Amino acid sequence: MPKLWYIYHIEKCLEVKPSPKNKFVVIVCKDVKYMGFFINTEINQFIKDRPSMLACQAIIDKASYKFLKQDSYVNCNELISFFDIELTDERSRVKEEAKANIIKAVGLSKLIEPRYKRMICEFNSANLK
Repeated sequence: MPKLWYIYHIEKCLEVKPSPKNKFVVIVCKDVKYMGFFINTEINQFIKDRPSMLACQAIIDKASYKFLKQDSYVNCNELISFFDIELTDERSRVKEEAKANIIKAVGLSKLIEPRYKRMICEFNSANLK
């Protein structure tokens, strides 16, 4: 069973557009399905050109996660749902510093539905203290 606030590797992730590819994801909440964010090695230009979206990119550093090839970014603009069966290759628990960065980025997001923001931020912010 997948765990919240863990990073998973998904081979040929079907949620990636335009074509499936291998992705790391951070699972941050569960509704009907587990939900999380993609980890990207770069921030695309579309996001860089929009300060409100750029503020929702949380850094995740290579030094804390040996499976990463470089410092990367958690895209907290788009919450994606995943099937349990996709979340079998567990890589690491999310470290507290990265978790705090993700929660801050989610709090700034104008694209995440309020109920999901509450699920991610309110419960987890209390646990950071």
